[in-house]
Amino acid sequence: MDKVSAQNGIDSEMNYSTPCTTDNDCDFTTCAIRKNAISGYCIPTWYGISHAWAPASVLEKGPVCAVNFNGVVFHPIDVMGLVTDIYDDVKVSTIFTGSRYNGGNESMDAYGRSVEYSYRDVNPGFFHIAATNLLGKLNHTFIIDRYAGYGVWNQPVYGFEVIEQTSMTLQEAAQTFYRLNAYPWNDNASSIVHITANLLWNNDVDADVRDSILVMNSDPSATYEYLLELNKAEEIIGGEWLNKSNDNHPDFIWFPKGKPTSDTVTSIGLSYANVAMLLEKAAACSHST
Repeated sequence: MDKVSAQNGIDSEMNYSTPCTTDNDCDFTTCAIRKNAISGYCIPTWYGISHAWAPASVLEKGPVCAVNFNGVVFHPIDVMGLVTDIYDDVKVSTIFTGSRYNGGNESMDAYGRSVEYSYRDVNPGFFHIAATNLLGKLNHTFIIDRYAGYGVWNQPVYGFEVIEQTSMTLQEAAQTFYRLNAYPWNDNASSIVHITANLLWNNDVDADVRDSILVMNSDPSATYEYLLELNKAEEIIGGEWLNKSNDNHPDFIWFPKGKPTSDTVTSIGLSYANVAMLLEKAAACSHST
């Protein structure tokens, strides 16, 4: 466990974070202390390895039953932890768009839009095309960082639903949303569509008090409001986030291209082949306790 903590747990922050014994030692963070230790390090509450859990949940089966292997009982949460640790240490190939907003400039323009490019480089036009085509046409999930701000929460998406769709002229959109006579953002746009849509993603899971079964947290969603800019051929060529969605929209979008290779061994000695064997048994409930 010392190796695991040093790789991606509390001890991994020893060279980067403030030492602490209570939350009072930390500013806007939490004092994270390992079991049986008396001190730890100040760590933001959103820190984690969702960048590993999310692709693992996309590519791997879900463990259902506990597995007894070589006299050791592996509960579903144990198997999930092992698989996630492998995906954290082994960087699988990905398709990635958008850039992470790393904080800093939080200024906004007169219309409530961030002036920082990386805060809004996932344009709603691109987002709408990605969501409808990947989920609707290709039946292919993707992963989002659900917050536009500094913190990162990777979530695997499974659903997209358009709630409202209203066609508008450029002048109607300018007057309705910006109190202007002319639409200011895209000279190539010929018309506008006002969209309200829901995006749904899978949540993480917890274990019960005995670690014997997984407790599924409710799957959350977000409602986005935005404009789609269309050209004369009614093709989407851009868009603008609106109102609360200026701050509540995905920071980046990505998905893994494939699983680790079967001969993968992590830096702390975890064999993907061995863990995959446990996962297969846990998913099929074979050799279960």
